[in-house]
Amino acid sequence: MRKIVRLAYILTLFILIDLTATLYWIANDLGHEANPIMEFFLNISPLLFVITKLGLSGVGIWILYYFRKRFTTIIFRALLILNLIYIGLFVYHLWGLLFLLFTTT
Repeated sequence: MRKIVRLAYILTLFILIDLTATLYWIANDLGHEANPIMEFFLNISPLLFVITKLGLSGVGIWILYYFRKRFTTIIFRALLILNLIYIGLFVYHLWGLLFLLFTTT
């Protein structure tokens, strides 16, 4: 049970890192939002993008947390997969940052 809670906290951290990095890339015209649904909200307003991202992520994590006792194995696996996906996004953002740092004079 504690593993599920830890994975939920780690996922939340990765979501916040992705949100911050995405806003940085967009604000500096260095990238674009890859998710077409989130891009729709970003085109309307960066604030709406943040509210939507945090709202949808928060509801999703709450649902996983709420059902953690009933579907322990499924929730644990889902959180593992989501964390792996966000680790990939983190590495992608980090690669972009390192590329930017080493190619800019």
